[in-house]
Amino acid sequence: MRLYLWGQATSAFGSTLTATATSVVAVAILDAGPRQVSLIVAAGTSPALLFGPILGVLADRVTRPRRTLILVDLACGVATLVCAVMAFSGLLSVLILSGTSFALGLAQVVTGALYFSHLRSLDVGDLSKARGKLQSSELLSRSVAASTAGPLVAGLGAALLFFLDALTYLVSALALGALRSPDRREAPTQARAGLLRELRDGVTAVRTHGLLVAYTVYAVLVSVATSGTTAQRAVFLLDTLRLPVALYSVPAVAATLLAAAGTFVGSRLLSERLTARRLLVICLPAIAVCGFTLPAAQGPLWLAVTAVVFGMGLPVFFGAAANLALVGILSDDVGDEFFGRVGTLLGSVTTFASTLGALLGGVAGERFGVRGGLWLCQALIVLAAVIFLIWVRRGRLHLTPPATDTSLVASGARP
Repeated sequence: MRLYLWGQATSAFGSTLTATATSVVAVAILDAGPRQVSLIVAAGTSPALLFGPILGVLADRVTRPRRTLILVDLACGVATLVCAVMAFSGLLSVLILSGTSFALGLAQVVTGALYFSHLRSLDVGDLSKARGKLQSSELLSRSVAASTAGPLVAGLGAALLFFLDALTYLVSALALGALRSPDRREAPTQARAGLLRELRDGVTAVRTHGLLVAYTVYAVLVSVATSGTTAQRAVFLLDTLRLPVALYSVPAVAATLLAAAGTFVGSRLLSERLTARRLLVICLPAIAVCGFTLPAAQGPLWLAVTAVVFGMGLPVFFGAAANLALVGILSDDVGDEFFGRVGTLLGSVTTFASTLGALLGGVAGERFGVRGGLWLCQALIVLAAVIFLIWVRRGRLHLTPPATDTSLVASGARP
């Protein structure tokens, strides 16, 4: 388990470092403008939107997930090594960075569909705690990578940075390869069908699970609101609140630390006191309530910064715990054989919603002012939580796991 944690933490560090560094390199070295940077960002998010569901089906067919994760790490290492060579030779371009961003986005979809479900083959005992440790290590790794990408580009240059980044993927692959537990997945409960049929089975697994339907509606609305908030946040912090540039990253760092804390608390509660369903029902309304302090932030600098930290950090705290609960529901109710399909379907839908939300957030900020736009986004999150709670209450959805075979989900039976 420890080797797996190190491997995935290193891989998360590498992917985040590359994703952040590509934009920094594009602006600082290639003199790219907003249009070019947006092309790089769009290239990184498009795989989840365009290929997520199909990749989820293929991930559910993988019988040796560890070998696949190793191959993905090696492919990412080659992609970043190409960037290093191109940067060293002076041939690096926005097109190459966009291609690298696309490749890493593709890899993240595959990794996300496999790395939680792979835990079962490691015989970790308490899955809730193991998932918590895995999510915490990933969050901290991504936080460190995002905060150090800029200084590393300035201090090392693009070529050396990408070369070191390629080494992180190699370390991750070696850590995974050193695991001694069997690299085998349990055989599926049903015979394999065609890609489209298995994709429909994934949709059915969500559609026939009342709580997942309610969560999907919630996730779409929250993705629109969260992306809209992100689109306006920089202007709100720097222009409205007059936050010094030196303090700009403080709320984000605090949010990451709180996310790690939320993962720890969530895994403890799942192991000792609460079912995954009850934890999800508790956390989603809490996210809505805590987010109000962000648009309400004002007053002296120390007070405004404190409000921003709470407004950004506490929703992430409860969101991290809710994510653990969701993973538990997918794994226990739906089954690992559907994990990739259901997870990537949700990811594709929320990615589309996030893209729409970024556009709507900009429009709302211009129409109602930045603070007014943030209030609208927060109101949408509250609406999403209210709809979720009403759905759960009126649907009389069980808050304890149903005693049913996971194969019933695929066949259309309601748990």
